[in-house]
Amino acid sequence: MFKKDAFLTGLIPGLILPFVGFYLYYLIFFRYMNFHSFVDHVTRINKAISVLSLGAVLNLLMFFVFYQLQLDKSARGVIAATFIYAFVVVYYKVL
Repeated sequence: MFKKDAFLTGLIPGLILPFVGFYLYYLIFFRYMNFHSFVDHVTRINKAISVLSLGAVLNLLMFFVFYQLQLDKSARGVIAATFIYAFVVVYYKVL
């Protein structure tokens, strides 16, 4: 389906991983409440974007894996996904 070294091979996981990081943050620090309550809580205190951007750290790890494996096009996809998240974070921080 996907080529091993392709832009989309990095972009799609790069767009998904911050949400995985968001969920991991929930599991590590807020397991005592259900996930829906956690999302309501971080939204209410205006920290949802901050927690989601913390999840983008996983993109850094994936970028270095692709870089070490010399999958340059995939690494570019991860960087593009990270820039998309950066623009979204800046947009919501300015509002």
